[in-house]
Amino acid sequence: MMATRALLIVAMAIAAVLGTSHGASYTVGAPAGSWDLRTNYTSWASGVTFRAGDQLVFKYSPAAHNVLEVSKADHDSCSGSKPLATFTTGDDTVPLPAGGVTRYFICGVPGHCDAGMKLAVRVEAAGAGAPNAAAPSPAPVAMAPRAARPPTTSAPSPAPVAMAPRRAVRPPTAAPTPAPVAMAPRAARPPMATPGAEVPGASGMPAVPPPSSAAAPASVGSPLVGLGLGAAVALMAFY
Repeated sequence: MMATRALLIVAMAIAAVLGTSHGASYTVGAPAGSWDLRTNYTSWASGVTFRAGDQLVFKYSPAAHNVLEVSKADHDSCSGSKPLATFTTGDDTVPLPAGGVTRYFICGVPGHCDAGMKLAVRVEAAGAGAPNAAAPSPAPVAMAPRAARPPTTSAPSPAPVAMAPRRAVRPPTAAPTPAPVAMAPRAARPPMATPGAEVPGASGMPAVPPPSSAAAPASVGSPLVGLGLGAAVALMAFY
């Protein structure tokens, strides 16, 4: 039982050493600064993921600064009366062997912590996945060759459709001109006796014109009737 525990402790120690030797090293405030009064350490720490086995390196002037590891309460209140560890060389390396914890550091020179020289580092477990480990590239997927398509033959042109011959258009039939109608000749009327014409009598006296009522039938009678009437009128005038 004791031998098993001893082996377990040795294995844990070896793992801690290997993890420390293969962890990343971060210079506090780099690359723009170091452990000084100008660097914003809250912003710097937010851009780095710390894991178990990494280490911090504090570079500064020993005459001007130092490094104290403190509790969270002393970190928040900038109190250096009860430090957990003290570093004063100006080139201090602080290992971060355990994951799942937060480490707190301040400058112990009066007024420097209040001026911003304070650092909180959250250390993740080593098994959470190293940021530098590249994800394995997926194996290329072999694409099955596509079957070559046969050349597309053009569709045959449709046979020309025979058009039925059109019927000859008949010329318009001219309507027959009506034959002229022969008019029956009218009978020529005999010349009418002029009323009031002088008829030579036996006494050489002019004849008296007949009354208007007697002239009407003369206009429609035949020439012989007209002559007879004229003779009668002449005889009446004579007697």
